[in-house]
Amino acid sequence: MYVLGLPQEADIVAIKSPVKSVKNQKDIFSSMGKRASMENLYVSGEVDNAAMRKAHEFASSLPGNFPTLMKLMHPSHIGFSLHLVAGFCYKHLPDKDKVIDLEDDNGKVYPAQFLASKHCLSGGWRAFSIHHKLAQGDVVVFQLLEPTKFKVYVVRASASEQASRRSKRKVETSAKEAEKTSITNCKIIVHKDEPKNGSKEDFGFDISDGIIMSSDQPAVDFQQVKNFDDFDIVVNGLIINCELSKQLQYKYYELCSSQKSFLHQHIPNGLNCKLIAGIIAETTNIADAVRTAKFGTRQKEEFATWENTLSGFEKLGMNVEFILTRLRQLIGLSDHANRCKKLKTERVEVGEEVKALKAKLEKSVGRMKRIDEEIERLENEEDVEVRFTKLAEAPWSM
Repeated sequence: MYVLGLPQEADIVAIKSPVKSVKNQKDIFSSMGKRASMENLYVSGEVDNAAMRKAHEFASSLPGNFPTLMKLMHPSHIGFSLHLVAGFCYKHLPDKDKVIDLEDDNGKVYPAQFLASKHCLSGGWRAFSIHHKLAQGDVVVFQLLEPTKFKVYVVRASASEQASRRSKRKVETSAKEAEKTSITNCKIIVHKDEPKNGSKEDFGFDISDGIIMSSDQPAVDFQQVKNFDDFDIVVNGLIINCELSKQLQYKYYELCSSQKSFLHQHIPNGLNCKLIAGIIAETTNIADAVRTAKFGTRQKEEFATWENTLSGFEKLGMNVEFILTRLRQLIGLSDHANRCKKLKTERVEVGEEVKALKAKLEKSVGRMKRIDEEIERLENEEDVEVRFTKLAEAPWSM
């Protein structure tokens, strides 16, 4: 069995038999029996953590002699990727990138991408984390049933431990806010794992940018938002308010208030946070531009660009139907006016054509009159046939 609880692998102690050198080691593992191979056991400095002790007791009761890995959850672990113990990966997991199934205790399977070079679970881990509401202090037990299949169990941290962590985070956040008065006053420091080889977990943002881990469960139901002070933009369990200016935040709050819901709530989990922040910002800017649009023929191309952009956002799950409806109504009115103007221009062109045709007709009528007069003159002269005959029969001598 492998156990990991510290943020950095450098802090992990590899235990060889005997294990008496680690404090309380005997008490903790006395119930684990033969299933735990002590030669391969990795124990962190937080071995006395209550959740870890419960996890050890639980792991010892699992059936079968399968390789088992335990991970104590830190804030960075419930993000987009989860680093595993290198020794466990080298010994039991594929040496190439593979999709590994994570099966929970209800039998539901969550595919996750295993990155062999980084020894981590990437795409798909975030969905598992969100669906199982993983929080700091929980312990996740991975039992490798097949080369690419984990049976995953979650041992929850005690309520008192979670309350203590929440209280500590609130104090730290309040202290940070007191130091700054700009929009970036929501910046807090979050300690994250530093994997081997200098590689970093890909969260899609720099954690020091001011994005806050949303472990305190901010309001996800818009009905709980009573005013702008209650409004947090939560994406993938992270508060990304600091990715937008205060003005954009307020305008987006007004948009959400008009629909009584978060417009981005149906965007799939796992998308890059900065990408979603960009979608929110662009949606807000377009909505603002639509409301300040002035009537004119030059709006057509701009309207078409906005419509294409919003249609793309809608396919990603952004609730922009009401903006698209308004925009298409404006496009319809603009097209109506443009059509009317176009028809007036066309009428002038047709009028010019009519004038030209009338002039041509008058010219043709005059020519026809002259032809009729010539025909009449010729018909009044002596019969041409008689004249022809007389000329032909006339004698040669004059």
